Amino acid sequence: MAPGSRRHRAMVALLAVTLLLPAACDRGAADPTPPGPPAGGTGGDQRYGAAPAPNPDVTYQPDVVFVGGGGGSVRGLSEDALTWRIDPAASGADRLARGRVMFLTGRAVGRVLDVRRDGEDLAVTLGPVDITQVIRDGTFAGDRPVSLDNPTRYDAGTPFWAEYDGEAGGGGGSVTPVVGMAAGTGRQSAIRPAAGAGEQRIDGFAVTPICCASGVGARFSYDGGGIRIVGTVTLLMKDPTARFHLEIRGGAIRRAELQIGGMAGLRIEIAGATDAGRNVNKRIPIPLDFSVPVGEILGVPFSITANQLVGVQTAFSAKDGNIKAAGEWSLGGSLGFGYADGAFGVTKPWNLTVRNSITDSIYGPSVGVSGIIVHYQAAFRAGLGAFGFTAGLYATVTATVGLTVGSALGAPIELCRSTQLGLFLDYGVGYSIPAGLVKAVNAFLELINAGSIEAKSGIGRVDNVFNKLDIQPDVKICRA
Repeated sequence: MAPGSRRHRAMVALLAVTLLLPAACDRGAADPTPPGPPAGGTGGDQRYGAAPAPNPDVTYQPDVVFVGGGGGSVRGLSEDALTWRIDPAASGADRLARGRVMFLTGRAVGRVLDVRRDGEDLAVTLGPVDITQVIRDGTFAGDRPVSLDNPTRYDAGTPFWAEYDGEAGGGGGSVTPVVGMAAGTGRQSAIRPAAGAGEQRIDGFAVTPICCASGVGARFSYDGGGIRIVGTVTLLMKDPTARFHLEIRGGAIRRAELQIGGMAGLRIEIAGATDAGRNVNKRIPIPLDFSVPVGEILGVPFSITANQLVGVQTAFSAKDGNIKAAGEWSLGGSLGFGYADGAFGVTKPWNLTVRNSITDSIYGPSVGVSGIIVHYQAAFRAGLGAFGFTAGLYATVTATVGLTVGSALGAPIELCRSTQLGLFLDYGVGYSIPAGLVKAVNAFLELINAGSIEAKSGIGRVDNVFNKLDIQPDVKICRA
C-alpha cells in the first residue's frame, strides 16, 4: 500500500474517532460510579434520603449521573413532589440533561424530564425510571426481614395530582391540573417517624392515613354539594415485615422476590348520604410515603415504602339517598411474589373468610336504590424513588367493595341488600402507576414543556384472587 494511501486512511480514522467522542460523552459515562461520602457526614440525609456509595460489586447504566453531596445538596422539593431544587455547584450537577437518570439520594432518583437554572438553584424535574435503567449488574438481598412497625413519614403536602375523577382511573375521564403551581416552587414539609399521620385536605376530602404496626389504611370524609361521606378502610396487619431479593445481570432481571408478612384482615366502615340527589366519583392518591430504610446494599440505599390510594363512588337514585355498612374479613399469610427463569409465582393472602358480615350491616332507608363503591389500594415497594414514583420490586393489593340497598318502598315484600368484593394483586419489578394519576401528571408536565411519564415499565402481572357477590335475601326478586 502506498504511503499516501496509508496516511489518508489514518486521517479518516482519526476524524471518525474525533466525531464519535462527543457523542459517546453525551450518552453518559461508560461506567458511572457514586462519589464518596458527603463531606461533614449525612447532612440532610434523613429528610431527603441517603446517598449512594461506591461498591465494586454493582455497575450502573451509562445514562446515570451521580450528583454529589447527598441530602446536603438538596435545597428543597416542590409541592408537586416532582422537582428537586439542588445546589448547581454539586459534583455532577453540570452533567444533568433531559433523558439522563439523576441519582442523588435513595429518594432523589429518576429520569430527568426537565432541568433549568432557577435563581441560585438548579431545578430538576424527575419522572419514574425502571430499576434496570439505573442498575446494570448487582445482587441485592436483605440479611433478615425488615420490620415495618415504625416507619418514617414523608409528606408531599397537597400536590395537584392528589385527586382526580374516578373515570380517569381507566381510559376515559378528564383531568385538570393546577396551572398556578410552578415547577420548583415550595418546600417539602417536615418528616417524622410515626404510626399515624395528621389529617390532609384534598379537594373537599379530609384524609388521615394509618400505618403500620397494626396495618395500613385511611380514615376519610367528604361534605360538599349536598353529599356527605365518612369511612375507614384498613388492611389489617400483625407485626408486619418485608424481605426482598433482586438479581440484575446485563440490565435484565434474573431473579426477584418480595414478601410482605403479617397479613391479618380487611376492615371497612362506610356511610354516605345525599339530600340533593347528587353523586360523587373520586380517586385520592394519598400524597404521603411511610418508609423504612433498609440500609445500603452494595452501596445502594434501598427503602421499603408503603403508600395508598382511596376511591369513593356513590350511586344514589333518589334525592334522599343514604347507605351505611361495616364489615371485616380475615386474611392469613403473606403477600408477595417470586420471579425466576422468566416466570412468576405469587404468594396470596390465604384463608379469606368473613369475620363480620358487611351485607348483614347494610342500612339505608330511602325511596330509591342507594349504592356506594369503596376502592382501596395499598402498595408496598422495595427500591428507589419517592411518592409512588418508585423503581424496584412492588406488590400492590387492591380491594373494591360495592354495596347496594333497595328502595324502602319495596320493604313490605323484600328489602334487598348486596355486597360485591373483589381483591386484586398487582406485582412485579419496575414501576406501576394508576392511569388517572399518569394523566394528571402528564397534563401538568405539558404546561411546563417537560417530558411525559409512562404508566408502567418493567415486568409484572395482575391477578384477580377473590371475587364474590353476596345477596340477601337470596330470592329471585333480589337477584334480578
